[in-house]
Amino acid sequence: MTKSAEKLPISAFLVTCNEAAHIADVLDALQDFAEIILVDSGSTDGTQEIARAKGAKVVHQDWLGFAKQKNFAMSLCQYDWVINVDGDEILSPEVITHIRKVYEQSEDIAMRLYFEDVFWGEPMSPYSGKRSIVRVFRRSQAQYPLDRKVHENLVLAKGVSTVKVQGLVTHFGYGTTELLMQKKNKYSSLKALEKFEKSKKPSLIKLCFIFPLTFVKSYVLQRMFLSGKRGLVHAHIEAMYAFLKEAKLFEYHQLASKQRVDSLQKGRLK
Repeated sequence: MTKSAEKLPISAFLVTCNEAAHIADVLDALQDFAEIILVDSGSTDGTQEIARAKGAKVVHQDWLGFAKQKNFAMSLCQYDWVINVDGDEILSPEVITHIRKVYEQSEDIAMRLYFEDVFWGEPMSPYSGKRSIVRVFRRSQAQYPLDRKVHENLVLAKGVSTVKVQGLVTHFGYGTTELLMQKKNKYSSLKALEKFEKSKKPSLIKLCFIFPLTFVKSYVLQRMFLSGKRGLVHAHIEAMYAFLKEAKLFEYHQLASKQRVDSLQKGRLK
């Protein structure tokens, strides 16, 4: 933060577990905000101690699920304006500057941040597509959908428009092939379970074509090919994530059907 700039009356909130590798840099980048709330679900690597040393208010909360954990953290915030970041996401000075500019100009808006994923130790090509998520908003005008098990994108109040924030947030959470695949495997299980609990039916056509279509979308349309071998690997993992969601949905339905049959058979034997 520049000496002449006052802190923004915005609460930054994070949910963490074992983020010591990057949390100091993450919190250093949040010092322009008047309040930092960190809700930790049981770190054993020193995350909480680092956060306290950086001036964050640290609260322990056992893991409730992505949306519920973020809702809990948001409920602790002092200000109506909030920004949410993860424990492996570092805001650039350009992002901070533009957030300040937009905040001072408008109220009935939310801000969309763009992310630079570091993979194999390097950012992806600057010309490839960048993920974007609404992360700066007024909590009185937004909520996290509690029925979402993963990818808990905000639901904004009617009439709230979104503004693209200039600059990139550096994200380290997908740094290696193993880590990216682990996360996509976990997320696909949660997403398939969410669909199953909402009685969504799996599609054989989708199972057959979702992998190649997603690969083309990622590798060609989102220009991952510009990142060379890294882009090829990244696109394949994105396609596998899409395939696993559909495959696991089939699995959940088959297991549920088998359990119903077994239950009926046991009833007939009584």
